[in-house]
Amino acid sequence: MGHSDPVDGTEPLPIVVVVFEHDASRLGAAVEYDAALTLWATMSEDPANWDEVAGYWPRYRCLPGPDAVLFNSGVCEFLDGLPIQPCDRDQAIAAIEGHGNWFAIDLVQKRIVTGSDMQPLGRQATLALATDEKGKQRCPLPFALPDWWELHEAAEASLVSLPRETEIQIPRCDREVLFGLPMISDLASRILKVVGAGRMPVENNTGRGPSVAMNAVTVEVHRDWLMTPRSDLDGQRPRDSMHGAHDWSDSIVEGQRMRFSDGAPMIAAPDDVLGYADAPMGREEMIVYFDLCREIIDAGWQWCQERLDASDDSKVDASGDWLDPLVTYLIEVRDSWMHHPFEGDAPPEFIIECSRRRVPRGDDIPIVGMEGPEVEQHMPDCDCPICDIMASGMFGPGFTILDGHQLELDDEFAFSTHQFIEDWEQEQEELREFRDSFGDEPFGSGNSMEAGESEDDIFASAWSNPMSDDPLPGDPQGHLKLSFRLAEIIGDLENAGAERGTIRSLNNAFRNYRESDRADVSAARTDLARQLDHIAEQYPSLLPKIADFQSQVDELQRESAEVQGEKESRDNDSSR
Repeated sequence: MGHSDPVDGTEPLPIVVVVFEHDASRLGAAVEYDAALTLWATMSEDPANWDEVAGYWPRYRCLPGPDAVLFNSGVCEFLDGLPIQPCDRDQAIAAIEGHGNWFAIDLVQKRIVTGSDMQPLGRQATLALATDEKGKQRCPLPFALPDWWELHEAAEASLVSLPRETEIQIPRCDREVLFGLPMISDLASRILKVVGAGRMPVENNTGRGPSVAMNAVTVEVHRDWLMTPRSDLDGQRPRDSMHGAHDWSDSIVEGQRMRFSDGAPMIAAPDDVLGYADAPMGREEMIVYFDLCREIIDAGWQWCQERLDASDDSKVDASGDWLDPLVTYLIEVRDSWMHHPFEGDAPPEFIIECSRRRVPRGDDIPIVGMEGPEVEQHMPDCDCPICDIMASGMFGPGFTILDGHQLELDDEFAFSTHQFIEDWEQEQEELREFRDSFGDEPFGSGNSMEAGESEDDIFASAWSNPMSDDPLPGDPQGHLKLSFRLAEIIGDLENAGAERGTIRSLNNAFRNYRESDRADVSAARTDLARQLDHIAEQYPSLLPKIADFQSQVDELQRESAEVQGEKESRDNDSSR
């Protein structure tokens, strides 16, 4: 992240800004520097007109807090607060001729052109618009121009009147085909063809997931759906409609996360803009779509198996009596799956909406412009003190990201997050070379395992090594380190059949201890010790761990008292 101000630290001059639309032009003869940069950053969202720029403006506009210092007093709350007014095209072009401190935005040709005196910004960066009293950079302004936008920096003003150099190619996503009846019908037909040919494997009853044979036909159906050109996609494959904008979308989402972490509200991109219905697909929407296809295919196999079991006629006609009822059933499966939350996560439809509106998903963080916040990741019935301490907000808001690892498990380019097969093949070759470097050793075994150790040692007790004196990042009081050991004690209690109330009482006592202020911490520590003593009496085998845990709590308390005493001594000395 860099500052938006010039290198020499002088106050930047206002900038001449011109904007071109289909039927209008606009001119700002003297736009404050930070406001002009904010307008530039708003182009990251690919607005089609000035009204859409206004809709995206709050996602980039920054007003610093009282401890932040900007060259200007801040950026206006609404776009119409900028000194930019309608004008004719000739007037706009005349305003940028003869000097270099200008930039032009062409919303029709999707490009930005800058004069020679403008600081080069590039296509993607994050600028700090402010510095607080401690010298920390504040008010992040992220921008990430879409790949289909042109950028010409330090250009002549005459370039503004010329057509763009390349054809505009926006990676449109036809969601009516990908999520609608065309997808359901196609998958249903392919499933029935497999069943009709007698190729559907017998259902796996081992309880260990689908059989190899079942997975093979699932992959076949899924791959062929994605890789077959379709007339309703103008000859493109469904897969082609899912790529081309992942990196751009990721960059915008990350920028919005940074702004929220700096204190800005979480604001969703508008969903009433031109082209929203077929806007490019982001990475997380693609990952959820993979899971949706697998859910539908798996449901199709189950439906067919149940129908075969209940029918004397084993002949299946892919275009006959089975097709329509299967399509109807799979539509219900799709709708139900989209609306129901994943375990510990949001419903798929919410994840997709966040991806389409380019906002990160945070724990219980309200999103302006959307009906509901992300679900809180801490599960209500979780008895893990590590989860509890994370859910308390000790480390700030937590954000959930889908990594898409399941897309790579079948070694099929069709499912990969890579857009081009050359990139996927290169990655596959690098993985093969990495695995080959281990020779005959089992992949991932390494050479660090001592004689007599087993692979189960990766789950070794938290007491297998002494607790480090070094604090964990973001854990100055050592509470997180304690929670790892308390989690093992609670795990032992669960294995011993302890009552849920006993475990919850212990968790509550630890929470009260770590959240207590100086006046109450002694009483909270006493209550925690009482709870631990009671458990040790009931479960003597846990006595060594409980005794050590209590000693660690006491040691942390002594260290905290010493630090506080030193601080008070310094304060007294400075007041004399």
